[in-house]
Amino acid sequence: MGSMITLRLGRLEVDWGKNNVFTNHSPLFRATDLAEADYFYADNVVERKPAYVRELRHVIPRLELLGFSLDGCRRAYEEEVRRIPGYYPEMTIGFDTFRQALREVDLDRVSTTEYDGDFDLGEFAKTILQDPAFQDVIPGNLTRDDGTFFENLDAYVVLRLLGENPTNLDRDLVWSIGDVVEGGWVEGDIFEALTDASRFLIVTEGSSDSAILKAALPMVAPDVDDFFDFIDMRENYPFTGTGNLVNFCKGLAAIKVQNKIVVVLDNDTAGHAALQKLRRLQMPPNIRLVRLPDLEAFRTFPTLGPSGQLSEEVNGRAVAIECFLDLAFGPREERAVRWTSFNHEVGEYQGELLAKEEYTRQFFAHVRDQGYDLSKLRLLWSHILQACAAEAVSS
Repeated sequence: MGSMITLRLGRLEVDWGKNNVFTNHSPLFRATDLAEADYFYADNVVERKPAYVRELRHVIPRLELLGFSLDGCRRAYEEEVRRIPGYYPEMTIGFDTFRQALREVDLDRVSTTEYDGDFDLGEFAKTILQDPAFQDVIPGNLTRDDGTFFENLDAYVVLRLLGENPTNLDRDLVWSIGDVVEGGWVEGDIFEALTDASRFLIVTEGSSDSAILKAALPMVAPDVDDFFDFIDMRENYPFTGTGNLVNFCKGLAAIKVQNKIVVVLDNDTAGHAALQKLRRLQMPPNIRLVRLPDLEAFRTFPTLGPSGQLSEEVNGRAVAIECFLDLAFGPREERAVRWTSFNHEVGEYQGELLAKEEYTRQFFAHVRDQGYDLSKLRLLWSHILQACAAEAVSS
């Protein structure tokens, strides 16, 4: 019969292969996820062998960056429907019905009978979807043509939709690689690092911005920190003069760079002006522009300027990455934004957080302390990850 390799959530197999014909699912896992797991065989035989194991809740963020957000899943499903030849029966199960079915299905009811024998195209998926666990949520009688459709559908769509059910998030996703490795069907290490095509390059404005984002990432989003590389716009930078970030993006667009790039702009007056310029350039879809999000704490914040000391909204005018640090770790004097130069392009003063260098120094000194507040950095990275997921879908 050969050696089987499966990707399963609970007892539900969402992908399978045989011998040396299989999809490598390394992008869903970390190298450290190798562990012992149950392997189910005919006649109720269960053995413990090496497998890659990761809870689904920790896989979902990786699926998002691989292009399988809910919007990405809808697009993949509908694209697969469009590929159905005209002489085949029309697919009657729409995306929303399929999504609802996977949200409601009880995986604990999936049959524990080992699927055995050789299946023709479409028969295996049909057999699984006719399992009693699916009968209440998948309407009508499935044909072999329906089975063919679902066998061709990307398994990551299924996984992401199963993650809509909170009870599934604590289930282990198991990539059972043991049999194909034992059978000698794999040369070398089966686990593969993320390719450059799956990774994102983060480009920032300031000299310390990249360092802050890089240091915070494994603490606020540890499931996906291997997806990111960083570049500091003031070190080893090929352009000189003002508007470095805009010029850099112009250069990337001109040479039609293929890498996934996320340009992070400050949420201040200068960042707003740069964003307007870059949007006029109509950047290619693999270059995503992200401005720092608004912060509730900066809707009313002390400011210093020609009119003296006031309390004003500084979102969009003075919010840089330093504003996302724990401002309790800093100088003793009162926190404030100082207005500096007037930007004629957008008709606003540019502001800057006082003593931002000291807040940065305190961040690197205390970021791993239990009392350091990472909530704003967690919000910031969530904002960036959403942009990266959207970029992954469009690429």
